[in-house]
Amino acid sequence: MRFAKPALLIVLTGLILLGCSRQADNTNLANSAAVSNTEPAGPKDNIEELAMLVRLPFEPEEVAWEEKPEQKRLTAVIRFSPENAAKMTAEAAKNGPASVETLTTESWYPNELIAQGELNGESTVKGQSYPAGPFLNPPYTTGKITRVENTDYFILQISS
Repeated sequence: MRFAKPALLIVLTGLILLGCSRQADNTNLANSAAVSNTEPAGPKDNIEELAMLVRLPFEPEEVAWEEKPEQKRLTAVIRFSPENAAKMTAEAAKNGPASVETLTTESWYPNELIAQGELNGESTVKGQSYPAGPFLNPPYTTGKITRVENTDYFILQISS
């Protein structure tokens, strides 16, 4: 019995220390999760998430987009089926006449656009640009949508 009290004391001390170390581990995990949530994650490809930010009158085949909240800007590359691309061009043309546009490709753009941009040696693509007004949702209030020549891709560039 004489050894029971020190043994009990040792076991309780061990349990307390173990509990403290687990709490510290959980705190470190929470802190690292908070840090990773604030880091830029790169371009997104979720059509539904993009549709919450902009109005898409036709269902896209694929999207790649990047939002820069600190600059209040969003850039999206949207590919439609050939039929929907024609409809999208007609819809965009309702907002005003097209203007010829040359856009610099970004590293996160789809490979087809990057390859097309490299053909001319300048990493740019050409297209017909229209005001993006009808496609905007707050907080985005201004921008343009450009159909890239010889493709079913559109590049949407909007800001607040």
